[in-house]
Amino acid sequence: MFDPAKVISGITITRTACNEMERRQTAVWVRVDGRSYCLRYYAAGLTLNGPNPLVAAWMPGDVMGGPNSVGHQQGLGSAAMIEQSTTLSRRYAVPYIFLARPGSYGSAGKHYEIRHTPLEARLVNAQIDALKVRYHIGGWVLGGHSGGGTLAAEFIARRHDIQCAVLSSPAAAYRARLEKRGFTNRLKTEVFFDPYDEIDHIPRQTALRIFLIADPRDTNIPFSTQRLYFDGLKRRDLDAWLVPLKKAPKPKYHSLVDFGETATGMCASGAPTDAILERLRPMPQQSDRISN
Repeated sequence: MFDPAKVISGITITRTACNEMERRQTAVWVRVDGRSYCLRYYAAGLTLNGPNPLVAAWMPGDVMGGPNSVGHQQGLGSAAMIEQSTTLSRRYAVPYIFLARPGSYGSAGKHYEIRHTPLEARLVNAQIDALKVRYHIGGWVLGGHSGGGTLAAEFIARRHDIQCAVLSSPAAAYRARLEKRGFTNRLKTEVFFDPYDEIDHIPRQTALRIFLIADPRDTNIPFSTQRLYFDGLKRRDLDAWLVPLKKAPKPKYHSLVDFGETATGMCASGAPTDAILERLRPMPQQSDRISN
């Protein structure tokens, strides 16, 4: 089971322990900036020796609201995450991978310090590369919620193998989000990556579709900052859709995980854009979830 105390203090995994997790196909060993990390993943539907032409992957949101506050993953473990991926893989008839961000859902690292930083982006990008090699993956449909959606937005400017990106309540204009929330001190001290700065670097691919799903009432990541990012995508004539849904629960109106996972699975299964939008709009309000 995932241990909240270890999330707060930071998760350390030895190479020997990671070898065993790799044998069970729930981890990859990556090296970034001269340091090695064991990053977890929970997959279903993959052809073990490949090829896997197209794979859906989901990156969760932050699991810490403060330096001593852990939520979302409590009561879960590896088996529960594999079961979740199995359900999604069967539902959409595609391989589905849950990518555990550094310091959360069993991955090594100190989540509160690494999240939103350039180091996190490099680590998760290396995680995706390692999985691509291991399973001979041709392309990705990459989805994520909140901080995971921010990473997905960053990766569409870094990678050429993403066919569809689903951004659920992302801080895709990260600097604008800090300014809108009045976090001026953090602008001076925090080291972060901002996908909005990378919009001009997004490769023009005829197959790339981008869905930005957000609740206009979101108090965590203001909707105006999400629209700012979307408007930047449209200025580049990218195939992007803004999907405003008043479906997130109180009090923050932030969680739209079910909608993001649905769009990710449907996009990977080859569903046309109209079908995806028609499926999302009548879905019931987001329920409380342990995983995000």
